[in-house]
Amino acid sequence: MKNQILHKGYRLITLLLTCVIVVGVCLAGGGSVANADSKLTDATVQKYEEQLDQLHKQQQDIQNTLTKMAKEGSSLSAQKQQVDTYMDTTQRKIAIAETLLAELQGKITDTKASIETTQAEYDRMYEQFWNIVVMNYEEGDASYIGLILGADSLSDFLTRMDHVSSLLAYNKSVMDTLQQTQTMLEEDKLSLEAKIAVQNETLETLQKDREDLAKQEADILKKIGDLEKDQAAAQKEYYENKKKEDQLDKELEEYLAELQRKNQEKMESGDWLWPISLNDYHYNSSGYGWRLLYGVWDYHRGWDLAAYRGTPILASKGGKVVIAQYHNSYGYYIVIDHGDGVSTVYAHCSKLNVAKGDTVKKGDKIGEVGTTGNSTGNHLHFEFRLNGKYTDPFNYIKNPPIKVIASRYNK
Repeated sequence: MKNQILHKGYRLITLLLTCVIVVGVCLAGGGSVANADSKLTDATVQKYEEQLDQLHKQQQDIQNTLTKMAKEGSSLSAQKQQVDTYMDTTQRKIAIAETLLAELQGKITDTKASIETTQAEYDRMYEQFWNIVVMNYEEGDASYIGLILGADSLSDFLTRMDHVSSLLAYNKSVMDTLQQTQTMLEEDKLSLEAKIAVQNETLETLQKDREDLAKQEADILKKIGDLEKDQAAAQKEYYENKKKEDQLDKELEEYLAELQRKNQEKMESGDWLWPISLNDYHYNSSGYGWRLLYGVWDYHRGWDLAAYRGTPILASKGGKVVIAQYHNSYGYYIVIDHGDGVSTVYAHCSKLNVAKGDTVKKGDKIGEVGTTGNSTGNHLHFEFRLNGKYTDPFNYIKNPPIKVIASRYNK
């Protein structure tokens, strides 16, 4: 009876010893790899969240300014400038939120794949463990007695038992590490999913902000439209904006003329590209030269191409971006120096896709159509300048691909 119990004890030790060897081989070189990645993700997320917080504070400041301006009866164009800034801030918030969302989605995909790999390895080892247990149980006592009772002395037997104890401790450590790794990955997955959910909510809120802001902008445009019915008030607004536009024209002329004196670059050969794709709906709403505006004769410095908000604006020819900024008259606008003293201007953009100093090729997307600045609807104001001074676009695009209102040099 004692011998049977002893044999069963030896047999159990042998089974565990065998399993330890199997598990040890399977997990050699294993361990946690998620900590560094998790920390990197947290730092990236925090950076984007801080940027969103800063933009949100800017929005609050703009809203407070708009409320104050409305109470004080500020001009509509001045209010619209604030609305333009608010729209730009919201668009940047949405862009950051979308980038953050993509970052988190990528991380959660990687984490899920890691969890699946770890789980599959865990299941494989677990199944192999019990297969060995069953196999050794069915083989009987002979092989187990040979493994443990092969000791040729009491000292050798005790050494082997000590080795078995060490292996059992190592086995527990390995299995604990495996379980901890799986638990950590599961926690990372839940954390990332929670962040994705928060960012989805943020994105939905931002989209709503943009819709609300578009409505606010439409309300401003409606007020400007209503203002046209009051010719005296409309003319007052017109003269206020005209001063700003004339000042900008003077600054542009001086700046571009100075650039031309310094820049001896030659303009690329070939025809000029129409700044809006013919596949995108648009039409010429105002020509070059004199026009009646609010009952006042106004000299229009370029062509207006009415189009939907967000329609891509294309570089008419290659060159260097020398201006890409906001002005309360031209809104967000771009100036490209093409060489030989020729430059093009793209005004009232809703979005700028280039920055000062960028080099662009003909056909590159440089911005999107909008109604920023002194504008009563979504359109691209497109003009040519020679040595800084505005000039008739027909001098360069002699056969426009769409119907364009004839230039008017006399009132």
